[in-house]
Amino acid sequence: MKKQTKILVPVDFSLCSENALRYAFFMADKIDATIEILHVAIFDTPPLDYPSFTAVATDEKIKMARTKMNETTERVRKRLGFSPDIETDIEVGIPDTKIVEVAVRDNVDLIIMGTQGENSVWDKFLGSTTADVLKYVTCPVLVIPEKARFRDEMVIGYATDFLAADPFEIWKASKLFQSVQSKVIAVHLNDKKEYLEEKIAEMETFFAENAPTMDISFHCIFTEDMVEDLNVFIDNHNISTMVMFKPKRNFFERLFHKSFTKTMAMKTEVPLLILNEK
Repeated sequence: MKKQTKILVPVDFSLCSENALRYAFFMADKIDATIEILHVAIFDTPPLDYPSFTAVATDEKIKMARTKMNETTERVRKRLGFSPDIETDIEVGIPDTKIVEVAVRDNVDLIIMGTQGENSVWDKFLGSTTADVLKYVTCPVLVIPEKARFRDEMVIGYATDFLAADPFEIWKASKLFQSVQSKVIAVHLNDKKEYLEEKIAEMETFFAENAPTMDISFHCIFTEDMVEDLNVFIDNHNISTMVMFKPKRNFFERLFHKSFTKTMAMKTEVPLLILNEK
C-alpha cells in the first residue's frame, strides 16, 4: 500500500504562520496528504532554577499553546470550508532543533513553514532557524512568504547550475506539484557573463527524450545581483513557486547560502521549495 504523504507545519500563531497553514491545507487537499501541526514553545528558565516553578510554568505555557493551536486550526477550517486529516503536537525547546527532531521522528515528507510574520518566531530566528532546518533535514522544505497564495495552476521555477542531480530534482518537484503544475521554467544565474549554450542543449535533449510530455524550458541570465535578478525573472515569467536544490557542496554554498536564503524569503512573494541532497 502506498504511503500517504505527511506534511509538517510549524506554527507560532502569527498571521504569517497561519497563512502557511492555509497553504498547507490546499496542498494537502491537492496531493492527498496528512498534516501535522507543530508549535514549539520557547521556555525561558528563571534566574533561580526552581524545578517546581519551572514545571508549573511549562505546563501553563503548553496549555495556552494548545488553546491557540485549536483556535488557529478551527479558524482555518472555517475559512476554507474543508480540512485534511490533521494531528497536532506541542513541544518545548529551541524551534530549529525541535522541527528537525519531529521531522525525523515522524518520518515527514515535506515541511511547510512561514516567514515574515510580525512578532513571528520565524521572523526573529529566520537566519538561524531556516538555515539549521535546511542543514539537518533531508525532506523538502517549502517556505511560504507572508503574502503568498496557493494557485490552482502553478508555473514552477527551478534554479539550475546544470548539476548531474538537476534532472531528478526537477522531476521530484514536478511530481510534488503534478496535480496543479502547468509547466516548469528552469533558469541559470550566471555571474561570469557566460551563456552556457551546450549545457542548455544537453538539458533540453535529456527531457525531450526522457520526459517528452513535460512542458519545460531553460534560460540563462547574466547577473550582478542574484536576489534582485531572480525576483525580476520570477515576476516576468509569472512563476508561482521557485525551486532550489541544496547540494552538500558547490552551488548552495556559493549561491543559496544563509544570507541569500534569508534575503529571498524576505523579498520574494512566491513560495520557495528547497530540495535537500540526502
